[in-house]
Amino acid sequence: MDEVPLKIKLIIYIGLSVLLVMAATTAIIISTSTSQHEDLAYKKSIEKASNYANKFNSDMQSNMAMARTIASTLTVYNSSDREEVNDILKEILIDNPNLIGTYTAFEPNAFDGKDAEYAGTEGYDSTGRLVPYWNKIGGTIFMEPLLYYEISDYYQLPKQLEQEVLTESYLYQGELIVSYVSPIIRDGEFIGIGGVDVSLNYIDEIVSNVTAFETGYAFTTSNTGMLLSHPVHKDWIGKKTLNDLNDSEITFMADNIRVGQGGHIETVDPTTGEDVIIFYEPVRTGNYSFILVIPKEDMLADVRALRNELILISSIALIFMAGAAYLVAISITRPINEIISNFEDISKSALKGDLNRRAEADVGVDFRKIPSGLNDILDSLQIYSNDLEKANKELKSLDQMKDVFLSNVSHELRTPLTSIKGYTQNLYDESLGDINGSQKTSLETVLRNADRLRRLVDSLLYISQAQAEIIEYDFKECYIAKIISNTIMDTIMLVEENDLHIEKKIPSDLPTIEADEARLVDMLNNIVDNAIKFTPPGGMIILGVFDDENYLHLTVSDTGIGIPKELIPNLFKKFYQIDSSIRRKYGGTGLGLYICKKIVDAHSGEIWIESEPHKGTTVHIRLPKVRDGEEVG
Repeated sequence: MDEVPLKIKLIIYIGLSVLLVMAATTAIIISTSTSQHEDLAYKKSIEKASNYANKFNSDMQSNMAMARTIASTLTVYNSSDREEVNDILKEILIDNPNLIGTYTAFEPNAFDGKDAEYAGTEGYDSTGRLVPYWNKIGGTIFMEPLLYYEISDYYQLPKQLEQEVLTESYLYQGELIVSYVSPIIRDGEFIGIGGVDVSLNYIDEIVSNVTAFETGYAFTTSNTGMLLSHPVHKDWIGKKTLNDLNDSEITFMADNIRVGQGGHIETVDPTTGEDVIIFYEPVRTGNYSFILVIPKEDMLADVRALRNELILISSIALIFMAGAAYLVAISITRPINEIISNFEDISKSALKGDLNRRAEADVGVDFRKIPSGLNDILDSLQIYSNDLEKANKELKSLDQMKDVFLSNVSHELRTPLTSIKGYTQNLYDESLGDINGSQKTSLETVLRNADRLRRLVDSLLYISQAQAEIIEYDFKECYIAKIISNTIMDTIMLVEENDLHIEKKIPSDLPTIEADEARLVDMLNNIVDNAIKFTPPGGMIILGVFDDENYLHLTVSDTGIGIPKELIPNLFKKFYQIDSSIRRKYGGTGLGLYICKKIVDAHSGEIWIESEPHKGTTVHIRLPKVRDGEEVG
């Protein structure tokens, strides 16, 4: 080794030492980090399942408290006024939107001793017992006498046990419901029950929107394994059990759920065929379980990505350290240290955008090419930087010219287009003379395409104004029912021409909202136009709205061709088309949904799409009832 140059010795010694230390350290870091992240992924999934289980548990405790309140109130009630009892039950139902029914049922003559007087009258059965059932199944609040109370668990179990009862879920008039019942006991004697019914559909609505990692989903079951919700197979709800899936691991899970035990299993998802990890947590109050299904590939993707990243970083670090060993070996000379220091100053300046600094060339002849070469590179970068800045200014100028051009063209097109439509409408209305059937059909086509061209021009104008940030909104109090009706009037001709049916489902008691009515009509027109375009003849389009706490929730559903799930995230991008074949067949600019998103964002709302190929599409829009902290209406 005496004949080996010192520089080579330093490289060998430092390089081998660093290689061994880094390799050992890297192996430990990778093993520890990936294990920790895998544990974290499991804990995160368990925590999510537990949080939802606790949420539903809290809801069910609240529901049981409502039943207990009814029973307690009637236990001390001495007025013997049946109408007043009905008013109490109705008021509780109205004040609690989560309830679908409220009721009481008394033993024969236990309420006021007047059962015979009420037998067979309106609201009573043949016994005349006080058994009113206030419910809103179907959407309208009404009262009818309870059925089958002499044989059903909701009455017989609290009577036999003299304690509160939560029934198994059951189907009633198309609703999957559960009953919370509390006995009415006076002077140590059972005299009746007070109870509430809750539709389990709300669980399906919440759970179906639960996601975990990339493609994980959730559902719920009763303690018997009956499915109470499912994001895809709605036909399984209330009809299929976990044991019907014929999987040994899922059967093991069902056994644990039956005894109120949580945990997780690894199996193959019977609906997707993927390897999954299923986490299940009990909902104690209702004897239900929340189940989270996560593809193993998704759950451990971060772990694998972290491992690969650590390996990459470690490899880069090893390469860097090998280079560092080489630099250390040759840095024993002063000129190299000076060059390195000079290089550092230049790189810091370059990172700040200053490319005018140059390396000192006054170094030893052996190293002079290094700063000289760096200066050549900096000279080239300076030229490229100047060219790039000039090109960027030109692009900005062109972009502004494009926006001005679009805006001007859109404005210029609107005037002749208005004249074309106006005169065509006069011809169509026969204001200028009689026309025959063929002419009227042709004029209908001209009017329809004039409307289509107007919408296209409006879309282009909207885009140019949006980019110029000059769009103004006229927010004022308005009725969503009117907006939906206007949309149907705007599109009815196109709906009928395409042999489609359009309906609206609007509750009568919706509040007003503060919004730009014209913009919302434009938004709904765009969405309905899409529904018409992609729905085959004979199909159905439904516009609906319902009160969703602090929002009004609008839906536009169709029975059209549907959209593949993987393409849905791109639908709100500007000029996006699903694929070339769709574009050729159905046309369009790809601006409609982009503009809809802009309008909804301006209203501080949300818009999203749910769809399944060959089964149809539903567009959801949630608009806040409150703007700037003040309610409207």
